[in-house]
Amino acid sequence: MRNGYLLDTHILIWLLDDDGRLNKNIREDIDYFQHLYLVSVESLREIVILQSLNKILYNRTPDEIVSDLQERMINIIPTQTNHIRALKNLPVPKINGKTHEEPFDRLLISQAIADKHILISSDAKFPFYKEYGLQLLVNEK
Repeated sequence: MRNGYLLDTHILIWLLDDDGRLNKNIREDIDYFQHLYLVSVESLREIVILQSLNKILYNRTPDEIVSDLQERMINIIPTQTNHIRALKNLPVPKINGKTHEEPFDRLLISQAIADKHILISSDAKFPFYKEYGLQLLVNEK
């Protein structure tokens, strides 16, 4: 698979909900199929877990999300052994005095690094991973 743009979980939700927090240029690029866009199966897992714990109010089912992704020609990538190796080797940085321990974030970062994808995110912690090989496109308004 050629290198592409991996959507962070909140970017995925903003895309599917037509949320104004998603940068207009990124949205248009996705809508007009300008590049290869990807979503990790881990983002789907994260959404389901957060829904079941009532940590997000998001009503789409996994099947609805997958259907929408198929319509937009966004591929879902599985978690593979090379991603787990990258995760094992990924340092845990201290960001503003706290270690960044969010497992889904760290796995998406590892997938992007291992496969040389560009991760699209608004997460303020992600730029700290650039020194470890993360290519990042920051979603800015």
